[in-house]
Amino acid sequence: MKSSGTGGRRALWRRRWPDHPALRAQATLDVPFQDADPTGVAWHGNYFRYYETARSALLDKLGFSYRHLGAQGQLWPIVDTRVRFRKSIPYGDSITVSAQLVEWEFRLKIYYEIRRLDGELANEAFTVQVPVDAASEELIVGMPRFLRNRIAEVVG
Repeated sequence: MKSSGTGGRRALWRRRWPDHPALRAQATLDVPFQDADPTGVAWHGNYFRYYETARSALLDKLGFSYRHLGAQGQLWPIVDTRVRFRKSIPYGDSITVSAQLVEWEFRLKIYYEIRRLDGELANEAFTVQVPVDAASEELIVGMPRFLRNRIAEVVG
C-alpha cells in the first residue's frame, strides 16, 4: 500500500479503521527556533509535543479533555508509540498535525500525520493510551462507559 507524499514507500500501517470526521482533529503550528537541532530542523523529540497538540484538540472535540478524564478519576498514560520520520521540517515552517482516533474498545489508539503546508507527508505516528484508576493505579479493563457512549453518539 502506498501512502501519498512518500515517493512510493510502503505505508507505516494499513489503514483499515473507521474514517469519520468526528474522530479527527488537526492543528496548524509554526516550528519555533527553540525546537530546532543544530542543523536547523525540528529535533525529533519535539514531534511528541506536536502530537499532543492535535491529540488534545481531538479529545476536546469529542468532549473529554484530560481535565474531564482526571475528574473521572482516570489517568491515561501512553503505553506504546511508533513513529516514522519521512522528511525533516526546518524551523520556521508551518505544519499541520492531524490526529485520528482509530481504536477505542479497550484502549485509545490515535494515528497522527504531520504535513507541510504544501501537503507533503513529513511524519506519521501512533500512540496507545490505556485507562488507569488514579487512586489505585490499576489498569481499567475495557473502555469506560461514558467514553464508549460518547464515541457512539458522535459516530452515529
